[in-house]
Amino acid sequence: EPLASDPRGPCRMHDLYIVSPNCTQPGFSHTQGSMYLAPYETKWCRPERAMDRAERAAKLSEIWKQLTWLEENLVGPYMAGDQLTIADMMWYPTTIFMEFMLPKVFGWPAVFREGMHFPKLTAWFAKLSEDRDFSETRQDIWDFWVGKEAEGQFESIRGELSDTNYKW
Repeated sequence: EPLASDPRGPCRMHDLYIVSPNCTQPGFSHTQGSMYLAPYETKWCRPERAMDRAERAAKLSEIWKQLTWLEENLVGPYMAGDQLTIADMMWYPTTIFMEFMLPKVFGWPAVFREGMHFPKLTAWFAKLSEDRDFSETRQDIWDFWVGKEAEGQFESIRGELSDTNYKW
């Protein structure tokens, strides 16, 4: 059933399946860590946080799964209907991270910028991005990741992506 006016669904899904570890996934790290944790020790990643290929592929699959759930349950124009809620405020910064990392590092479609895969999420993202505060937040987060990319933080991950035994 769609979220109607209840933001708890997307908030809990964000907490459980994207930003924190949970018992249904391999390893210890949060799902979004698959986008930036190195496969071995680097200056950005302690060895105990490193993520192997199988775990990264499973967590990237989990991101797609949760974005699909969100797409199917988004009411619009905001996550839970006609009013801005905490769900929008929680998800928007995370989607900026995904907007940067998934296409640039993993070769995904331009999530939240194209309407083929997640049209409702794309419309939601565009609506929030029209707001000055959200737009400024997006720019701050985007610029942070541009800096990390310039420093070379994601090169160790890109080196793993040539393994076609995994779906990235």
